[in-house]
Amino acid sequence: MLTTTLDTQRLRLRRYKPEDLQDYWEIGHSDYEIIRWLTGASWPPLRSELDTVAQFALNADPEIDNFPFAIEHNGALIGGVEIQKPGDLKEFPELPTIGYWLSQKAQGQGFMVEACVAALHWGFSREACDVFGARVFATNYSSQKLLKKLGFEPAGVCLRYSKPLQQDVENIIMHLPRDRFEALHGDAHVMMGAAL
Repeated sequence: MLTTTLDTQRLRLRRYKPEDLQDYWEIGHSDYEIIRWLTGASWPPLRSELDTVAQFALNADPEIDNFPFAIEHNGALIGGVEIQKPGDLKEFPELPTIGYWLSQKAQGQGFMVEACVAALHWGFSREACDVFGARVFATNYSSQKLLKKLGFEPAGVCLRYSKPLQQDVENIIMHLPRDRFEALHGDAHVMMGAAL
């Protein structure tokens, strides 16, 4: 069975717990500077929308579902990273994808790179795939920089409707071949070891 807890040098990635939800609301879901870069959340924020997301997160099956990891630092929730099954990218429907968010206070410290490397090791091992995909707003330069550190490279563009911005937004589609990721960050199966 796949592990749902990943420990890195500074972080723990784990399954969401009911007690995370108030923190998630305060540091993520109700922060416009976080939500504005995501396509699926409404603005102003809706607690009912968070409750729906929370129910999925609390019950997700790591073997078959999109799997959202809570990112914990020193015992506190600071963000999330999700390994998503193929289907988000209409242009590349065969590719699994990664999505993420991080509280404003935790930004600029390298936490997101650290969390995404661990999540991608897990994701490549689970999916047994050769390429991961990602989608990022064309104006989200910080996120593009993060993806490039992970080894992603641009592969195309698309339009997606943004619920918080209430308009179509140009996105850059990015690809991460497994061999490039492992050259930068180590072999996924070796890094995951007996956890899988």
